[in-house]
Amino acid sequence: MEYKAFFKSGQNLFKNFYVKYAVFEDKGSFFIESEICGGFFREISFLGNCGEEKATETAKLFAEKRVHPLHIEDIISDMRF
Repeated sequence: MEYKAFFKSGQNLFKNFYVKYAVFEDKGSFFIESEICGGFFREISFLGNCGEEKATETAKLFAEKRVHPLHIEDIISDMRF
């Protein structure tokens, strides 16, 4: 397993927490690991073999949009590469 990129969401008035997103590769497949900073919730979502550039763009988009880790799997399934 090798980490490729890290992002952190911004905080806003409605969400009083940050989310960290990490892109990692394991055996040719890419994943996004997301966790709520200071909390105990962590989620790993499978992206497949979409490539490092697409995986990094996706994680960056999630950070910009402040996507909660609970919703990432559903969004990825809707985006299916």
